[in-house]
Amino acid sequence: PTEAKLWLAEELVLGGFKHLEITNYGNPAGMPQFKDADELFKKIRNSKRIKDLLSGVSLTAVTIREKAIERAIQAKLEGYGPDRILLMVSTSESHHFKNSGLSLKDYWKMAEEYIPKARAAGLKVNGTVSTIWGCPIDGPTDMNDAIDFTKRWLDIGASDVEHADHDGSASPDRVYKYYSMLMEKFDNPQKHIVHFHTTRGWGLANVLAALQAGMTNFESTMGGIG
Repeated sequence: PTEAKLWLAEELVLGGFKHLEITNYGNPAGMPQFKDADELFKKIRNSKRIKDLLSGVSLTAVTIREKAIERAIQAKLEGYGPDRILLMVSTSESHHFKNSGLSLKDYWKMAEEYIPKARAAGLKVNGTVSTIWGCPIDGPTDMNDAIDFTKRWLDIGASDVEHADHDGSASPDRVYKYYSMLMEKFDNPQKHIVHFHTTRGWGLANVLAALQAGMTNFESTMGGIG
């Protein structure tokens, strides 16, 4: 229920969290659990419990395709929308198409068009790279592709980049190798976010490996249900 989502967001803000991913602006027909995206943002912005704290908190909405980005921009312009939106590519072409409905070539073209529009509206933009350590459809993937995609996100205007283990394929040794490669290339952990799943029980070990490689920003979920 929307009220439960609101309560959880309020509790997280009151608990001191400064970066929250709130909802998804994807098509409600396919994702009915997010049909209350606008209502939820309005309730959060008007919450008496946290209204005075929100100036120091960044609220994110997932916006994979054009209409979702347009909805987020409109909500931002109307004064209640997100502070940041999230776009996503996968290093696996098959996974990327299944997730977005576009080829990688067409998705990059779309992102290059819409990132400036979002930034002009005052939104920060996260570019996520997924299937870094493997793909449930295509199997093994090349970590060097993720490094190249990271550079492309930053080159076209992304504010920061999330590096995602989509299905728990990552192992601590390869996590350390990847983030070491990343820091050798970019040397600024503040623009990068770490995202793991604990499908194989390696979640916390992977966090430690990423820490040892120099990473400082980690994404997590409440109760492990995200």
